[in-house]
Amino acid sequence: MRDTLDINLSFKRIDLRYFITHTNIYNKTDLQKYTRHRLRFYELILIMDDIQDNITTETIIDETKEDDVSDLSWWQSVKRVLANRNWAIYLGTVWIYSSMSVLNQYFTLYFRDIGISYIMVGIILSLMFVVNMIGTFFAGYIADNYDRRNLSAITMLVNSIGFTMLAVTTDMTAITIAIVIFGLSSFTGTGGQAYSMEQIDRRLGGVANSLFTLGTTWGLVPLFLVSILLDMGTGFVATMQLLLFSAGILFLLSGIIRLSKLKKLPRPERAKREGSIIRDFLSENLRGFRLLFKVFPIFVIIIGLDAFSDAFYRFGSLYFVNETLAFTIEEINLMILITLIFSVPLTLWLGRVFDKRGGRGITIAVYAVMPLAVGLLILAQQIPYIAPVEWVNSVDSVYPGLSVIFSLAFIATALKAINDTLWFSILGTYILKSLPRPDLGKMLSLTMVVVMFFISFGPIPAGIIYELWQGLPLLYIVVILNVFILIVLITKSIEPRVSVEELERESNNKTEAI
Repeated sequence: MRDTLDINLSFKRIDLRYFITHTNIYNKTDLQKYTRHRLRFYELILIMDDIQDNITTETIIDETKEDDVSDLSWWQSVKRVLANRNWAIYLGTVWIYSSMSVLNQYFTLYFRDIGISYIMVGIILSLMFVVNMIGTFFAGYIADNYDRRNLSAITMLVNSIGFTMLAVTTDMTAITIAIVIFGLSSFTGTGGQAYSMEQIDRRLGGVANSLFTLGTTWGLVPLFLVSILLDMGTGFVATMQLLLFSAGILFLLSGIIRLSKLKKLPRPERAKREGSIIRDFLSENLRGFRLLFKVFPIFVIIIGLDAFSDAFYRFGSLYFVNETLAFTIEEINLMILITLIFSVPLTLWLGRVFDKRGGRGITIAVYAVMPLAVGLLILAQQIPYIAPVEWVNSVDSVYPGLSVIFSLAFIATALKAINDTLWFSILGTYILKSLPRPDLGKMLSLTMVVVMFFISFGPIPAGIIYELWQGLPLLYIVVILNVFILIVLITKSIEPRVSVEELERESNNKTEAI
């Protein structure tokens, strides 16, 4: 265990934990030797003073404490995580983004209602995912070599432009440009994720990751607004445009908050760059892919296949519910709203369970619901409601449209949405707990490159299939892929093959060799 040395100066007391960790100093003797041969003592004080001015002790992660965090209650774990004020501010801006991102679920219906064909919707979405994939490929290198705080702010500002453009135009060219702008935010998006993750105690990674999901609770606000505006007679297109514009303004404010309130963190130390920046970029990403497949060989295959099946489901599910099962936009909105209410507490609970018990059993249990949910949605064409007609009418008399809670379509879409949320929370927790901090940006981006590579192939064939045969073939394909993935999860382990401590020791050894 690394010792912590506190030097008492007359003007301040400086906590050297961060300095020791990032210069590979393990005890007082090493520190004296280091200062004697490398620096005069006053230079050391200046360095420490600069660290104290630019990095608050709130951002220091000390995972060498001997306390057993597995005994903490959920609330105690949350308080431990939120004690880092800088991270708490960042979390607030993420919640703003998460709350308005619920509007993304309506994009397929919105594009259809402004006159875009199913095939063109597929092309537009594929274009966005391709740009996302390219941006994400570069994002990890950018996140590991440039200021992550500034990158997180740029992400919000770019999304602000994209949402605002979608709100003020229905022109096909302008819509395409707005979608490309959405994709461009991926060039910097990983920086914000890495900025957050490097401040978190890995032992509490499940709780921290679930707190991000808690932000989707605020998505209830725009969903309630959709219900109110539709009940007032406002058209769906006008409602979406109003909320998209509001989202653009909120994202702009979030970007300003990140620039003005968040503290800068030091860039991770890494091996000396050799040759051109392009060669360095390629070598770093090649090393990243090797590391990703070394730690998560099965995991990478699973997330790729799941991304492809998810592209089909997300394209066709709302069209199927609206057009084939004949549920209105108001009823679909109510389905999404009720689903959101139940999904968040489940995700928070799951994060703590992951920290205490590990992830394999939870992963299988969560994914087992996926093919069941899609199968129920297919069955909903023959069995619209699971309750007697009297119950359906009685609930509708309380609130128009509330009878959707008895529909098989609602049960199916709710199960799928909740388990999607839990599934992505599990994936994020695996990454946070299992990959070295200096490479977090690169590893996050390369993981997403795999996802985007597979998901970008989905919308175009999905659009063609839906144009020709409607939604059932898409759902059948999703069920088949989900069952295959579940079999792999049961028979193969997606747990990391190498410990994160070993990976970080290797990284530190490379840094020492500079």
